[in-house]
Amino acid sequence: MSLLDDAEPVAVDACLAAGRYLREVYHDGTADFDRSATDVTSSADVAAERRVLEVLTDAFPKHAVDAEESGRHAGDDDRRWVVDPLDGTNDLEAGLPTFASAVTLVVDGEPALAAAYAPIPDDLYVCRRDRGLRYGSTPVDGAETPAPAPEAATVMSVIGHDVKRDPAAAAVADEIARGVASACKRRLESWCPTVHWGLLARGRIDGAVCYRPDEEEQLLGELFVEAAGHRTADGDEWFVAARTPALRERLRSVVEAATASTRT
Repeated sequence: MSLLDDAEPVAVDACLAAGRYLREVYHDGTADFDRSATDVTSSADVAAERRVLEVLTDAFPKHAVDAEESGRHAGDDDRRWVVDPLDGTNDLEAGLPTFASAVTLVVDGEPALAAAYAPIPDDLYVCRRDRGLRYGSTPVDGAETPAPAPEAATVMSVIGHDVKRDPAAAAVADEIARGVASACKRRLESWCPTVHWGLLARGRIDGAVCYRPDEEEQLLGELFVEAAGHRTADGDEWFVAARTPALRERLRSVVEAATASTRT
């Protein structure tokens, strides 16, 4: 068996362990939240991460781990797990069912395996670079669903955690948001990119614009859209993905215009 054969069920078990706990928290309201002007943290993040790490480190004690809450766990850097135990803390706090647990295995510097579990809809995504993406037990083919014209598209917008803390970066993000809203039918501001990457891969939404995205969601997302066959473009601080070349070029132009305007 290959590394990915061994790692796939472990990734799934780790996400399910965290996700099932998060489902309980969502229904019984037992999590504590700490709110700031730019973000929210929760006791659920820490507890979910503990469940993920127990599964990963039991199966692969020599692998390195980068975990959102506890940080770096030393190990073999050529076999590195990136852990987002609760993507969508703001949604959980607000009572919205859009949150997930996610893990990505980076092999020799490249994302090779990712899993994400959204517990309220009971949606599980597993993606392997060598086998593609599946939703539950169903393989995902991004070409199966017809895509709308750019002006009729729904596009998710993602910014990293540091953006709102940096006035210059926040101004760029605001410019990107206005450009996407003008170019497309709907701009979806994502507080849980892992869920929305899955929806994009399946053709439920049509594109994504990311500005200074966080690694724990971005590595998974890029693997998902690559497996689905979507079109992408990227720069030093941004990434776009779309179901059609026309939408990709429209989103690229929006981001390039916004980032260029801050340099003049």
